[in-house]
Amino acid sequence: MSSFKDDSGHLAWDCSAWVRTYALFLEERLECFAVLRYDVEAERLRAPAPAAEGQTPHTKAQGRTRGLGKDDLLEQLPALQQLLFRLVGCQPEGAAFGNYLIQYALALVLKESFKIYCAVNDGIINLVDVFFDMSKLDAIKAQDIYRRTGTLAKSLSEFYELCRGLELARNFQFPVLREPPASFLVTMEEYIREAPRAGHVANKTIVSH
Repeated sequence: MSSFKDDSGHLAWDCSAWVRTYALFLEERLECFAVLRYDVEAERLRAPAPAAEGQTPHTKAQGRTRGLGKDDLLEQLPALQQLLFRLVGCQPEGAAFGNYLIQYALALVLKESFKIYCAVNDGIINLVDVFFDMSKLDAIKAQDIYRRTGTLAKSLSEFYELCRGLELARNFQFPVLREPPASFLVTMEEYIREAPRAGHVANKTIVSH
């Protein structure tokens, strides 16, 4: 499907272009879930774990990425980010945007994006929590993941603006997008320069959804 092309007319050309981007998303979806070993879209959010003494309790349900260990985080977050990248590429152009079948498929993609975004966001919160216990190599990987999340948040915001005009999405509750604070990249860079000699510092939850 990723090489599908129909040049029989203007509408067919625009629609086939969207089918190709949608096919890339579906292929990426399979690869991502092979890494995760579960389907994000079908996952039910879990009740938050009880807060430790002296900590503010979590009030929102959480996805699996919130409780992953460091190694799993560094493996799964890039896969989720790449899936989100393919997802925001599913923006119909030209005459394709007015095609009902494409609008229906786009609404399904849009709905799935909510779960993927939640998984990425929960993972970034977790990543920040464990960052200062990482070796230098792992910290560099984590910094790259954190930086890409900010870029993806901007792209996802543009995707949502496009999709708000869909009749099928009128009753959807869009998540509030929050870019991870860019200032934390400086803190990460400082830690990387000192790692692994740097000691543990207090965890900071700086991203929420």
